[in-house]
Amino acid sequence: MSYDEYLDLFILAQKNTDAMYYVVSFDTVNSKLLSKDKREALKNNIFSIVKYVYEKLLQKEKELNRQVVIHDERFYTPWSNEALVSLNHNYLDPSIFGDNFAFTIFRDTVSKDEIVEWVNECKRKLNMEEEFHIADGYYETNNYGEGGSKLYRGYCLQILERFHKPELQLRFKRVQKRLERK
Repeated sequence: MSYDEYLDLFILAQKNTDAMYYVVSFDTVNSKLLSKDKREALKNNIFSIVKYVYEKLLQKEKELNRQVVIHDERFYTPWSNEALVSLNHNYLDPSIFGDNFAFTIFRDTVSKDEIVEWVNECKRKLNMEEEFHIADGYYETNNYGEGGSKLYRGYCLQILERFHKPELQLRFKRVQKRLERK
């Protein structure tokens, strides 16, 4: 099934206070209009941003003395050996997909605003001009097998990556109205 067939689960997960995972997603504005050289620089800058913010999240864990980053044995970082050989990007965390990147953390540990500020700090250090569409949301499971009844991480990431696109917004509103009628 396509990720957008799970919009109903996405909407319900946003209202579910038991949804323990939180994602903040960044998608580069108008990346297809960039020259080949700028796209290559963007790729390197995104990697730098992801490493910078990930280190900030790990520092936050120490400050709060609680888990912020999801330390699931299935997950691996983009700079790990697993990232070089794995074809399963559903467990890449932080995730990087082309001109999109996202951070998955435990709910109520770090705010979207704090993550956005860290991204902007790193952008300033890199003298980066590109802007990002930013979306966030909760999801309920890291287990693909539960994805039919709970919002699975992979579907949440895909929905957030495309959330700013008009066609997904239209579908989202239709699904939301349908759920309200129930």
